[in-house]
Amino acid sequence: MKKTKLITFLILFINLNLFSQEIITKFESVQLIKPRVISLNGGMKSAAGGKSREYIKVDLPENTVEWYYSFTTSPGVSGTKNLNLATQIAAMLASKTSVIGTALTTTGITKEVMKSIEIPAGTNSADIYLCDRTNIDKFLAKEDLNPFGGSFLFTMEGTVQNTKQAIVQINDITKGTVFLGLKNPSTLDGININIEVVAIVKTQTIVEKSDNEKKAELYGSLGWKQFENGDYQKCIEYSEKANESFQLGWVNANKGLSLLLLNRETEAMEIYINAITLIKKQNNPNYVFAEVIKDLEKEINKNPSLKGAKEIKEIIKLEVK
Repeated sequence: MKKTKLITFLILFINLNLFSQEIITKFESVQLIKPRVISLNGGMKSAAGGKSREYIKVDLPENTVEWYYSFTTSPGVSGTKNLNLATQIAAMLASKTSVIGTALTTTGITKEVMKSIEIPAGTNSADIYLCDRTNIDKFLAKEDLNPFGGSFLFTMEGTVQNTKQAIVQINDITKGTVFLGLKNPSTLDGININIEVVAIVKTQTIVEKSDNEKKAELYGSLGWKQFENGDYQKCIEYSEKANESFQLGWVNANKGLSLLLLNRETEAMEIYINAITLIKKQNNPNYVFAEVIKDLEKEINKNPSLKGAKEIKEIIKLEVK
């Protein structure tokens, strides 16, 4: 009996502790290599004293979730072009991030970066290899051209060949120091390679919730328990008690769903609009919206003619980034 009581106490303590704190997750961009122009001779000219290969050292910061480099090329005698990779990624993250947290997953970041980043068109082909310390030395020594046999190793993710411009994403290697080997594959023509490197770093901060917010969450949880028991009116009452202490988006969504099931469609719509506004300002909005949609779909499956439910679901789906 004592053992059972101890386990119950521990579970209660853990739940209360979870209610008392909130983990805020943010993704931030860090410029690792500022836009840099690397001028490379053609292979034949490099044999007479120039160079057709160069490298860039990349030190990846702690908590890197993925990183990118973008580059474009131009003839050796022409000017440079602006990449603005760091600026574009920072702007994308800012547009997709809520006030106190992020609305993106790492998968979402990759999708948004690849969709939104613009790169100036290049004119000449370049090869860029992702290597470790040992193999970047072999790359620079041109061991792959040794007539008696030789080679260097590189990572396929992060390597491009015979490419004029690109944005390249790497998430397999996110720790330590790596090297980008730049090569001019042309025998005669020199090129400029304009390159920039940016990492996306994940940070998590534990925030202590206010007493009013903790109280609101407890009332909100009690309300949802009543909803699951089929007592929609009681769910509304507990949700209103929660709102007296602190306005939470998910609590208002629960109240709105209860109103729908009580055939109070007009009131439900107003509450859902308020819920949407609150969720967008609070942490992890995409996750909360997904849960709200899931709850609506569950009730729609039970009662396809439930008034207002499908319309509200479509409105909420528009908010998911």
